[in-house]
Amino acid sequence: MSDGYSKNTMTRRNSKPPDLELYVKGVPFHLHNSAKVTTLLECNKIDELRWILKDIDVEPTTFFLVVSFCYGYKIHLSSENILSVLCTAYYLEMNNDHSSNNLLNKAVTFLEQRVLMSWNETVKALSVCSDKILDKIDDVGLTEVFLDSLLEKALKDPSLLEDLTTLPLRLYEPLIQEASKHNVSIENLVASVYSGDESVSRNKRQVLEAIERLLPHQRGAISCGFLFKSLKESMFLDASPDCRKGFEDRISKQLDMAASKDLMILLPNKAGGAYDTNLLKTILKSFYSNYNVSDVSRFVSVARMLEEFLFEAAASDAGLSVETFKAFGEITVAASCDVLRYSDGIYRAVDVFLERHRDDLTETEKMEACRVLDCKKLSPEACEHASKNEKLPLRIVVQVFFFAQKQIQDKVAREMESVEEKDDDDDIEDMNKKLLRLDIESDYSEKREIENLECVVHCVKEKKEERKISVWREVKRKFGCMTSLTVDACNCHIKKRKKTYHHYK
Repeated sequence: MSDGYSKNTMTRRNSKPPDLELYVKGVPFHLHNSAKVTTLLECNKIDELRWILKDIDVEPTTFFLVVSFCYGYKIHLSSENILSVLCTAYYLEMNNDHSSNNLLNKAVTFLEQRVLMSWNETVKALSVCSDKILDKIDDVGLTEVFLDSLLEKALKDPSLLEDLTTLPLRLYEPLIQEASKHNVSIENLVASVYSGDESVSRNKRQVLEAIERLLPHQRGAISCGFLFKSLKESMFLDASPDCRKGFEDRISKQLDMAASKDLMILLPNKAGGAYDTNLLKTILKSFYSNYNVSDVSRFVSVARMLEEFLFEAAASDAGLSVETFKAFGEITVAASCDVLRYSDGIYRAVDVFLERHRDDLTETEKMEACRVLDCKKLSPEACEHASKNEKLPLRIVVQVFFFAQKQIQDKVAREMESVEEKDDDDDIEDMNKKLLRLDIESDYSEKREIENLECVVHCVKEKKEERKISVWREVKRKFGCMTSLTVDACNCHIKKRKKTYHHYK
C-alpha cells in the first residue's frame, strides 16, 4: 500500500500527488491511492475532481472504508458493504496497476471466497444494493455471475428459493426465468411471497406481479391451491388489476379441478373479516363461459365442490354473517339446481350454520338462512332428518313434512305403476302362449280338413271312373269283347291307410 501524503503538498512531475479533500454527502475526506484522482491531479483538472463521485451512489460509511484503506488502516469487509466498496474501488481505479495489493483486488477476492460461495451471503449482498450499484454491477458483468451462483445452488436445493423476496425485482425476474428453464417448480420459486416481513410488502407486490406475468396459462399447469393462494395474496398486497385478473382467469379454466379447501383459502383469516362474494361469482361466470353443456361432468364437480365449501365455511371460525352465508348459498343453489338431483349438501350447511349460531339468531334470521334450502330437492334420508331437526324454523319443518309426504305418494305411485306394468307383461305373455297353442291346434284342424277333402275328391273321381268303366264294359260285352277272364284292375274299393299327424306342443 502507498504511504499517506501531507495535505497541500505541491504537485511536481516526478513526485507523488498530494491528498485531495473531497466531500461525500457533506462529509469531508482526504483521498489518495486512486489512479483516477492521480491522473486528474496531474492533468490539473480540478473542476472534474469536484464531481468525481457524482456517478456513483456511495454512503459516507462506505467511503470512509475506502479512505481508511488509503491511509493504511485495516478495514472490515462484509456481505452488506462488499458491492458498494467494490464498485467505488472500481470507479476510482484502485487497482494493482496503480498500487500493489490495492482495494479492488481485495474486494474481488472477498467476493469470490466469502460471498459467492454461500447462498445466504449472496442474497444478503444483493438485497442492500441501490439501483446505481446494480447499474454498475451490470456494467462490469457481475449480474450474470450472481445469477449463475444462485441458480447453481437452487438447482441442488429448491427450498433455498424461499429467501428471494428481499432481492431487487430486476434480479428476481430473470432468476425465475432461468430457473423455470431448468424445470424448477414455479411454486418453489414464489413460495417466499406468501411469508416474510410485512415491511417488504411493496417489493413483494412487485415480485408477485412479475410472477403472474411469467406463469403459464395452460389448464392444470399449476395447482388450484397455489392459484387461490396467489389470488388472495394479490388482494392483500393490493396488486394491479391485471395481476389479480390473471390469477382469476387461470382459476376459472380449472375450477372443476379445485377442492373445497382451495376456496377456503379466500375466507378471512379471522372472524369479522370482509369477504368479497362477487369474487366467487366472477370466477364462476368465467368458468361457465369456458365450457358448454357437453361438459356436464365438470359442472357436477363444481356443484359438489361448492356444496362442500358452503358446509365448511359455515362450520369454520370465519364467523360468516347471515347475509354472507345466504349469498354463498344462493351461488351454490344456482350451480347445482339443474345439475344435482338432491341438494343434501346445502341442507347440511344450513344445519351446521344454525348450530354454530344457535344462541345468537332470531327466528327471522333463521328463516333468512333457510331461504337457500329447497325442500323439494331433499333426499328421503335428508327429509327424515329435517323433520326431526329442532334447529329449523317451524315453517321449514312443515314444508319438509309436506314434501316428504309427496315423496312417499310419488314412490307408491311409481311402485303401483311398476306392478301394473308387470301384470300387463304377464297377461301379454299368457295371451301369447294361448295364441301359440291355438295356432298349433288350428293348424292341426286345417290339416284334418284338407285330408278329408282330399279323400272326398278321390272318392268322387273313383265313382266317375267306376261308372265310365261299367259303361265301357257294357259296350265291350255288347261287342263280344268281354270274357270271364277279364280282370277288373280297379282298386278303388280298397280303403286307403289313414294318415297320422303328430301334434307338438
